[in-house]
Amino acid sequence: MTGLEIVGLGARVHIFAQPHARQPFRRLFEEVLECSLVELDFGLDHPVMLIRFEDGSAFSVEFTELAPAEVPPSAVDDEHAFRGAWIEFRTRNLAGCQERLRQAGIPEFRHRGSQHAYFSAPGGQVFRLLEVDYQGP
Repeated sequence: MTGLEIVGLGARVHIFAQPHARQPFRRLFEEVLECSLVELDFGLDHPVMLIRFEDGSAFSVEFTELAPAEVPPSAVDDEHAFRGAWIEFRTRNLAGCQERLRQAGIPEFRHRGSQHAYFSAPGGQVFRLLEVDYQGP
């Protein structure tokens, strides 16, 4: 072997959410965070939602009854937050995006091991926002 076989992360993430989270999820990413969003029909019960970013990266959401159950928004905290992969989004306007999330009532919490604010999207997916040039853990 001449080196590491895995050389980086792909520019795509795929997550799962319960069908009832579909419209709130769409509103969050299309209206609150002003992301580009399309729906793709692959013959599943619900179209897959693809959220695209200007750097070419994207993430997709498959709405299925097989997705984990969502924690009620009033109970979202570090102890009860979804324990799957957490996502980071980069922004040029951290304070503005966080304020829009708060005004939209998106549940927010703090993780003991971080100084960042974390949010829980409809369906339970946890994410945080970082400045574009953020360097750190």
